[in-house]
Amino acid sequence: MSGDKKKKTKRTVKGQLVLKTFARTTKSESLGVYLQTAEESFLIRPAAGNPFMDNPLAALAGKFIEATGRKSDYVFFADSWKEIPEDEAR
Repeated sequence: MSGDKKKKTKRTVKGQLVLKTFARTTKSESLGVYLQTAEESFLIRPAAGNPFMDNPLAALAGKFIEATGRKSDYVFFADSWKEIPEDEAR
């Protein structure tokens, strides 16, 4: 691997999963799974998942989760996640 690549540190985030349109008005337009935290919103998907397959987190849309993983640009790659009560997500 290249020595100039930044090491991505793992972090834990909490928020609500929402479905929103990604890449609107482009050939890549699709329904994306976003994690809406108190500070920001970003795409979320399993770290080991295939980005061209359905995102298993879509089934949890509307639920609140705590996820551990790493963020790269606008995508959070979740190594693990669990459903949590709404009051814990705030």
